[in-house]
Amino acid sequence: MYTDKINKNSGAFATGEKAFQKIDNSAALARTLKASESGTLFAVDMSAVDNNVTLTLPTASDAVAGINYDFCFTVNCDDDADFIVTTGANGTDIYGYIVTGAANSTVQDVDGLSKITIDGSVSQAIEGLRMTIICDGVNWHLSGYVPVAIGTTVVVESASA
Repeated sequence: MYTDKINKNSGAFATGEKAFQKIDNSAALARTLKASESGTLFAVDMSAVDNNVTLTLPTASDAVAGINYDFCFTVNCDDDADFIVTTGANGTDIYGYIVTGAANSTVQDVDGLSKITIDGSVSQAIEGLRMTIICDGVNWHLSGYVPVAIGTTVVVESASA
């Protein structure tokens, strides 16, 4: 039977619930995500003035393939508040995209860079932005959606972690 192959020690299997945490920028925050937080849905509030949030992903070579994190932005952000996700290593990259949904969809491509920033100075209209980041054991892969106007660059990329 299929369910016999699912890890029954998983809390999600037992309860049907997903791990949940809130992240806000009421104070500047910099921390490394833990592999044990894999599968967590983070509700993100970047509405406080001027404070950035920087999350470093676990080292990909140490991470088990399949480690993943989900981020949902619950409110619009302050114009000087950035949400940064970094691999922590210039040689470890993020690949993927965020679909911009308003009117006719466009895609913001992330092509092998070590850090992405959801830049509050470019657009504060990020309520509803959703990102999933998953590790393949070598690199990280991004998929997501943001309901902002076409041509609005929400994701700023950097080759430097």
